[in-house]
Amino acid sequence: MAYDWTQPPRGQAVALVSVYDIENNAVRQLAAGLRAAGRRVLEVYFKDWRNNRFEEPIDAELKALTRVLAEQGAGLVAISLRASAYEGVARQLAAYIRAHTGLPVVVGGWHATVRPESVIAFADAIVRGEADETFPVFVQRFFSHDPELARSPGTWVRHGADVEQNAPAARPAVLDRLPWRDYTHADKWVIDRHTVRRGDPMAGDPLHQVLCSLGCIQECSFCHNSFDDGSPGARLRFRSVSSVLDELAARRIANASIRRVRFDDEIFGIDRRWLREFAERYPKEVGLPFDFLTEPTVVSEEYATLLASAGAEWVHMGIQSTEEVNRDKLSRRANRETTLAAVERLTRHGIRIRYLTMVDIPGVTDEQKRALFEFFQSLPRPWDLYLFSLTHFPGSQMVEGLLRDGVLDPSEVEGAAHKTFSQYRVELSWPRDDADTWWIAMYVMQASGLVPRSLLSALVRAGVGRTATRPIVLAAHAATLAKTARVAARMARNGELTPTLVRRWWNPLAMVTM
Repeated sequence: MAYDWTQPPRGQAVALVSVYDIENNAVRQLAAGLRAAGRRVLEVYFKDWRNNRFEEPIDAELKALTRVLAEQGAGLVAISLRASAYEGVARQLAAYIRAHTGLPVVVGGWHATVRPESVIAFADAIVRGEADETFPVFVQRFFSHDPELARSPGTWVRHGADVEQNAPAARPAVLDRLPWRDYTHADKWVIDRHTVRRGDPMAGDPLHQVLCSLGCIQECSFCHNSFDDGSPGARLRFRSVSSVLDELAARRIANASIRRVRFDDEIFGIDRRWLREFAERYPKEVGLPFDFLTEPTVVSEEYATLLASAGAEWVHMGIQSTEEVNRDKLSRRANRETTLAAVERLTRHGIRIRYLTMVDIPGVTDEQKRALFEFFQSLPRPWDLYLFSLTHFPGSQMVEGLLRDGVLDPSEVEGAAHKTFSQYRVELSWPRDDADTWWIAMYVMQASGLVPRSLLSALVRAGVGRTATRPIVLAAHAATLAKTARVAARMARNGELTPTLVRRWWNPLAMVTM
């Protein structure tokens, strides 16, 4: 039964529920903004994810959730649904909350933006797009019993069988006006298995993640950035350097355990004037080693020089696949020469590289898989490799095109499908044909840095293990375990190895490449 918006709120707090994501930055930022406006906010981190392992919510967790809502006086519940694969969990939570508390359930996040018809079927309202400015309006109208609630910008609101569909709201234009994420407030709970803990689960984490910009200059066909939700305003926006550094200074005071910063921008530092100021000020005002994400086409000599001088240690750089696959299937711009030039510049300046590469792409030939192997052979060691399996995320240009052409069935798209639960990061036990498994095992051994290049080239020339892959898979598994142990030891020495990381990633029977 749909919620009756004409009745007064049952409580005065708004609960923000993060589903399988204790790092959820959107929840912390929304909570900070609502608290600044005088509203009590309950942050509930409902279960954490384990790589390639999914655990259904258990009855004890569901009861703990509704107990927190009741005891803390929640009047409105908002579920953050970032990953489409968790639609079923959000649906289950919404039904349970409604049945046991009678509270209205609002759903926001990426999946509500790209699949609003699916989400409004089980939610009382949804918030589409960036919610930093729109959700506080909805909250204020809800608790003040404003009759304009159903016309809140960027929302869909259910009234019985009818849904009020409001136009997308403008994206926040000035990011410096948005509050910093809240890690310190007491009104936070973690519910995972049979444990309920109060406090922010990331408050003392040695890695602090921060965003300096929103949006991306790329339109990779497989990525969520290729989806246009119709929101007015610029897609690519930047915070000022002062805003970023002030936030980092405040976090270091609140959390003395921070050892490293990771800038989670899609492409970090693409505005050169911004990057020059950052490189001048960051070493003096913060001085922590940092990681960042980039794309080969932006890595000029000046770019690499500035980042090295600022203290960059690691770069995550997508090379995805061979040049032909990048261009024809993934809509990526970087060619082989551009990528190798970027690698040379970053390596010469002492910045270590983690390559982000995609496999399980339909239509990729054996020759193209060999070309990727040869490309990896040409890269200067050491380097890391994060292998991802192509997943059909709703809203991306690739998926929408495949659906239109009848090549892809809706049941194969995340939300209906759940590939993220078992093969987001690649591990070798996933059922593939022998040829794909063999090539992936070769890539894994290349990334380990433990197997001589000459031996790998000889194995590939001779096709050793192509028809009986188990020995090669076991060798790749052993190489990954050895490298994982080495990485874990380094992180432990630096004070960066946490119980959260071990819980998420340690699975000796199904290791992912590093």
